[in-house]
Amino acid sequence: MFNPIRRNLTILFTASFFLFLLVILILIYTLMFNAMEQQQREELEEHYSTQQHDLMEHTDDENQTISYDPNRSYFYYVFNVEKEIIHGDEQFKGFFNTLKSRFPETLEKSRMAKIEWQQEHLLLLYKPVKSMEQPLGFIVVGQSITDQYHFFQRILWIFIIMLLIATVLLSVLSYYLAGKAMKPIEASFTKQKRFVSDASHELRTPLSIFFSSLELLESDDKEHLSPLSQEVLDDLKSEALSMKELLEDLLFLARNDQKEFSLKREHFSLTDLVLSITRKFSRILPAAIQLNTNIEQNIQMYGDKNRIQELIYILLDNAIRYTKDGTISLSLEKAGNNMIITVQDSGVGINEKDLQRIFERFYRGDAARAGSGTGLGLSIAKSIVDLHHGTIKVKSEIGKGTIFYITFPMEK
Repeated sequence: MFNPIRRNLTILFTASFFLFLLVILILIYTLMFNAMEQQQREELEEHYSTQQHDLMEHTDDENQTISYDPNRSYFYYVFNVEKEIIHGDEQFKGFFNTLKSRFPETLEKSRMAKIEWQQEHLLLLYKPVKSMEQPLGFIVVGQSITDQYHFFQRILWIFIIMLLIATVLLSVLSYYLAGKAMKPIEASFTKQKRFVSDASHELRTPLSIFFSSLELLESDDKEHLSPLSQEVLDDLKSEALSMKELLEDLLFLARNDQKEFSLKREHFSLTDLVLSITRKFSRILPAAIQLNTNIEQNIQMYGDKNRIQELIYILLDNAIRYTKDGTISLSLEKAGNNMIITVQDSGVGINEKDLQRIFERFYRGDAARAGSGTGLGLSIAKSIVDLHHGTIKVKSEIGKGTIFYITFPMEK
């Protein structure tokens, strides 16, 4: 019972730690990357400032002169207004041809740009050259940032590996912490189950004696009782019977929780059982409710016949309780390797917020569904279905009714 809760807590803790660590690593990476990029921009601006005078002298050159040195730290090109190269100190041979094709349409102000060229990552600074507000050409200064790019690629992979390793370690730690957090809850729940079981056992004997005493009193003094006394006696017997049923329900759930409950499995005709239950319920239905059936023939089951009967009783009784007038439908059919029992009513329906909790013990839902009963019926129904390795699902809509689907696997 507690394993799914522990698993959900582990997932929650791991996801929370993962997101927190992911945000931290993204923030660190972004800050490092922006700091490095800003430094590169400042270095490029500083280099241009120191070389600005010498570079601008080349705008008056009439002949094209380009020198090549792959060991340079910086490179530059001087273009005229027609985007023809005048002078250049190259670090990457022939790059100026690519540069001309990517030149901006207009360049009124200086700007930065990044270009990837032949597996090289380059940072470029475009500077317009003017004289008396008349454009003379352009100067492009650049440097390779390939090493820095590869550095940040390695940093990114390191962060990813760190994140994966940390996630695995965090999941192990989260599972351990979830287990520690569940221990006091599990201990408290165990004590509660033991108390319910012990109290139910202890109350059975005095309740049986009380009920027998009432019957004895009624049989001996029935002729001497006044109408009021007889009414009080009938009320006491009714309440005692309700308490007995409640104790039996609590004992069933307590034994099931402690794995002390065993089914009396046998082969029986599920078709005949459902038909028998249908006949019994058709006699006690109010005149305003119509019972519709669709029972497939020759469906056999291996299980506890009495518990399956109790399961169908619970669902039909639940349907009758919340249907003032309308129809109740009971069907049994095969679907592949499964047997499906469907109980549908046209009653008040169940709120969507209550659907997830209707199988909880003592849960009663909204006021529209408040009434007689202990709130244990659907809990017992689900326990019976689980003991038979089946599933129970419910669909409902307010004012239109509720449908319960019970699926049991066919015997192999």
